[in-house]
Amino acid sequence: MRPDRNLSRTRDGGFSLIELLVATTLGLLLLAGLGTLFVATSRSYRENDLIAGMQDQARFAMATLSRDLSMAGYWGGMMGTDGIVPNLANESVDDDISRATVGLPPASDCGPAGTTWTFNIAAPLEFRNQDSAGAIAGQWNCIAQARAGTDALAMRHVSGQVTGQMSGGDGDVTLRAFHFYLQTNGTLGTLTRWGAAAKAAPDALEQPALAPMSFHRYYPRIYFVRDWSLTRGDGVPTLCRKELCPSGYASNSDPELATCGGGSASAAGYFSECIAEGVEDLQLVWGLDNLDDNDETVDHYSTAPTAAEVARQARSVQVHMLVRSRRSDGLHVDRKTYQLGDKDPFTPATTADSVDTPGDQQTRHFYRRAYSTTVQLRNLGIQGGTAIK
Repeated sequence: MRPDRNLSRTRDGGFSLIELLVATTLGLLLLAGLGTLFVATSRSYRENDLIAGMQDQARFAMATLSRDLSMAGYWGGMMGTDGIVPNLANESVDDDISRATVGLPPASDCGPAGTTWTFNIAAPLEFRNQDSAGAIAGQWNCIAQARAGTDALAMRHVSGQVTGQMSGGDGDVTLRAFHFYLQTNGTLGTLTRWGAAAKAAPDALEQPALAPMSFHRYYPRIYFVRDWSLTRGDGVPTLCRKELCPSGYASNSDPELATCGGGSASAAGYFSECIAEGVEDLQLVWGLDNLDDNDETVDHYSTAPTAAEVARQARSVQVHMLVRSRRSDGLHVDRKTYQLGDKDPFTPATTADSVDTPGDQQTRHFYRRAYSTTVQLRNLGIQGGTAIK
């Protein structure tokens, strides 16, 4: 039987044009779907990554500042500062000298020129409300740049844990060389700077002169917001704090570039330690106790209290932060309005950036969140304003 030539020709001919067009169309639709899914997934991943990073920075910033605030005015169990030397709050200069003040003279201090700011323990908290960089630098000369329109805060306290102890009969104690401590027996105390040897006896002229006594690390700190993180001009607003470097301080003509390390072992001074990136604004609202009732409870709130009110009447503080993502997203436009403390409302979408600002750095393209918490200032309440009279 002869084969059907027409049937053989049909079977060997492949896809028809219509079949090829249908297959190509289905393939293109599938690729388009996969591409759309990929783009959406990538965008979602980028958005989640930016928001998660922002939340981590905000959480750490809030926790760090809140913990420091809650410790303000803590003096190792002592009630008030009357029994601590140096006492810069009184008119006598006889009790203003210790190894601490000798080890950090006014030239290396952070307060107004010529002052011994670091050891003014009668003022455990200091506050500047929405000052410009120049005004903040006038109060704390170790701050070379602060973001205009943000609040700044200084605090003093000692560590909650005992760093070292001396019992009756002990002839010496081991502490970190050149560090600053409060040595106290619970009644008397001296802010001192340890010597070059880690293991040594306390200065016999400082109080208390005899054991038992405990030693607590001394922490004077200033929190502020600046416009850059790692290098000037990087455009990343950051919450930083000024720390007292007890040893190895290396100064710089730009105070923001001073470091804790590289200098001589006996050199002390202030350097910047940045806490969290993306913090655009810091605003504080103070809960004050009226002096006429003095019941250690908040009677009213103030966004611009005087220095005396902060030192004597502050019993709580509301901390407000505006935090943004470190990088921007050109497809995102922030249309929310934010208002922190006594600041004017801020709507990023209406902000006019400089003409030469790249699209990925424009204000409106960052993710933002406003965070707030209330911190109880228990040490100030317990000590009645740290015994300021």
